[in-house]
Amino acid sequence: MKIKNIIYKSSLVLASAAMLASCSDQLDTLPDNRTTLDTPKKVAGLLVTAYPDRTPTLFNEWMSDNTDYMGPRNSLGDRGGDQYFFWQEHTEGGNDSPEQVWMFYYEGIYKANEALAAIEELGGANNESLRNSKGEALLLRAYNHFILANEFCRPYNGKTSTTDAGIYYATDIADFSAGAQQGERGNVADVYAKIAADIEAGIPLINDTYEVQKYHFNKKAAYAFATRFYLYYEKWAKAKEYADRLLGSNPAASLRDYKALQAMPLSNSDQAVKIAEAYCNVAAECNLLIQTSVSNAGMALAPWNYYKRYALTNYLSQTEVVESNNIWGTESNLIWKPFTINQGESNCAMTMKLPREVEIVNVTTGSGYLRTLNVDFTIDEALLNRAEAEIMLGQNDAACADMTIWMQNYFNTSVTLTPASVTAYFNSVPYAYDDAEKLVPSFKKHISPRFTIGAEGSEQESLLQCMLNFRRIETVHQGMRWFDIRRYNIEIPRRLIGANGKPLKNLDWLVKDDPRQTVQIPQSIREAGVAGNPTKALSSSTKLVDISQYKKPELSLVNQRPLSPGVITF
Repeated sequence: MKIKNIIYKSSLVLASAAMLASCSDQLDTLPDNRTTLDTPKKVAGLLVTAYPDRTPTLFNEWMSDNTDYMGPRNSLGDRGGDQYFFWQEHTEGGNDSPEQVWMFYYEGIYKANEALAAIEELGGANNESLRNSKGEALLLRAYNHFILANEFCRPYNGKTSTTDAGIYYATDIADFSAGAQQGERGNVADVYAKIAADIEAGIPLINDTYEVQKYHFNKKAAYAFATRFYLYYEKWAKAKEYADRLLGSNPAASLRDYKALQAMPLSNSDQAVKIAEAYCNVAAECNLLIQTSVSNAGMALAPWNYYKRYALTNYLSQTEVVESNNIWGTESNLIWKPFTINQGESNCAMTMKLPREVEIVNVTTGSGYLRTLNVDFTIDEALLNRAEAEIMLGQNDAACADMTIWMQNYFNTSVTLTPASVTAYFNSVPYAYDDAEKLVPSFKKHISPRFTIGAEGSEQESLLQCMLNFRRIETVHQGMRWFDIRRYNIEIPRRLIGANGKPLKNLDWLVKDDPRQTVQIPQSIREAGVAGNPTKALSSSTKLVDISQYKKPELSLVNQRPLSPGVITF
């Protein structure tokens, strides 16, 4: 099988991952619509389809320490979910799978390159529309490669990235031809250099000539992406530079209105969806880029009896995340309170961020696909990203000022952070799992980034602990915590929750520099010639339980008939 057949998925000729098992002749020729891209409007229309229709949100969240395990006898899970939770190679397929992420993100890259080629055939970016489309295409190419690199490669670091395996960086539609060497992974440093080049070339071209800006890489979203990217690239000054451009002189005025979300009623599934839709509203100034994906995340990461074998449990929320006592005060200071469930097989504390939407594909039968919306970039996250950059630059007063702004927006508190107060507070908090049985939790965890930071207990380490706590809360349910676990080399357990709602024992550990921090290249991609990632042998405690005897997850919603996973029928 030619590697192009894996690296590029055309919605016209490849309907599902299952088709990868049999390669037909129709896949030997890539669809090329450049001959029809003869107007700026058509080019802009193509780029609408270059935003990936899949998301790693669900499996990233399950792999992180935002999730506990209810045990194999809990019917609200399956083998695929267990594989994600225990950081094992996923073999079960589905819309929320690494294979789908690989194919759809590379499809977006192909379409971005197709748009760039069409712009050149139209004489170059010689008007506002084409300039904006060129900028959007470059940013999409950069962003899609960025996500792929952060799923399937080791995190960037200045020590090993010149030798760590990267991903194929496609800069032309010819890169998807039969003769292209997509199996050559290169190295992570080279991938990041190319992402940086596309960002720097794309941002000046963006002029926001969109009908609905927040469904596209508008100027503010581009700044937010650049801020996050340069953090991951360990270029702290560049991260702060783009954050400064985005945030302006009064970032507090643009943060999320959590009081408005808390005021919305929540007693049934329809109201839960409305709150999540309000969170994703294009009118909210804090929301910068909003995307939709075919995904079960809007069900699994919401307060319904669906995939609750893996959940942000009430215990976890109260000891480590939003409901914990922390530098801001206690749970009573929290403005936007989670929806908590502790009945039957569900034990979870959920905030409404990911609305469960339905795409009807057959009106007659009422069948369609589960979708979810997600806000990919926000002012709130960018503020905390700037704080991280400031900490790494030694600008600790500025970092505390930014973290105070975020904290006083999320919590009812008059606490003002200073480098001294943050250091004193976090030095009074024990590290997680330092007891003999390694079961006592804490929101303060040992961090061992591959870049240099101060010793444990130092001012810099304490400020980073505070920032990581805040960003964990800000991005909960959105999969972003997984990237901080990787970047900061944080050790986390796989805890089995007992009948009393508290940890019974640890089933496994993700240790420092664990190969399982990196998602394995999907088997179908490896079979096509792309080298896989290093693996780690399973311990006896992490062998997957035979769960064939257990029920599959049910969608039992208030005021709604049960649905079946994947394609749903009403």
